[in-house]
Amino acid sequence: MTSDQSSMTDSFEGMATAWLESSTAVSKNMARMCSNIAAANRELWSQTMNSTESPNRESGDDSIAYSKSSWTTVQSVETVEELEVGDEVIFKKELTDSDVHAFADISGDTNRLHLDDEFASETRFGRRIVHGTLASGLISSALARLPGMIVYLSQDLDFERPVDIGTTVEATVSIVETLDGDRYRLNTTVQTEDGTTVIDGEAIVLIDTPPATETETGTDRQTQTQTQLKLNKLTQGYRPYQHEWGQTVASTIALVS
Repeated sequence: MTSDQSSMTDSFEGMATAWLESSTAVSKNMARMCSNIAAANRELWSQTMNSTESPNRESGDDSIAYSKSSWTTVQSVETVEELEVGDEVIFKKELTDSDVHAFADISGDTNRLHLDDEFASETRFGRRIVHGTLASGLISSALARLPGMIVYLSQDLDFERPVDIGTTVEATVSIVETLDGDRYRLNTTVQTEDGTTVIDGEAIVLIDTPPATETETGTDRQTQTQTQLKLNKLTQGYRPYQHEWGQTVASTIALVS
């Protein structure tokens, strides 16, 4: 072998070695990054699946709403077939400071009247108050607990009094007229616990028979397990493959331990 050939061979081997080392380093870094992401996702998934704050299904044959222990619901009817004039739902919860800040963040209504104590103290109210649309949202919460699948068609509202932060209020929706096409007209009010009306109005909704759903705890748990298995399958790493020279080019990316 001539010196030129030897030099060319050494150069080629050096390039190949450098390429292999570079590929291995990149693969290891990629594996490390993906493993970290996967670990974070597994932790988030675990918290979501096991969270004690997760809502439970409302009682009632045709209910499609969820509930929490801090919420109170009273229903006069449980199925769509039973709906008639006079039927009502009452939904009650406390409107907390956290609710106000969450609503401001979600809706973009960052009026300082609701968020800034010093600013609000100089207004006609003299203190921070709950967003009017947040308080009126409890009407939607009550409507959601009527049997069936509720579709809002219209809503008229009169805001009669401010709602103080930390106040427990209850929304009542009462059917006052049955219209054609599965539509209903309802009186809608929001009151404080002492019976003071803060919001008054009227709504028209469409009520459909809800799709069939499984409500048994065992079925819910089975669905969660199936979802977890699908997640594991989607995030499962690839097997390493060998270069024809016997060098490992790609590191194993183990996303799921």
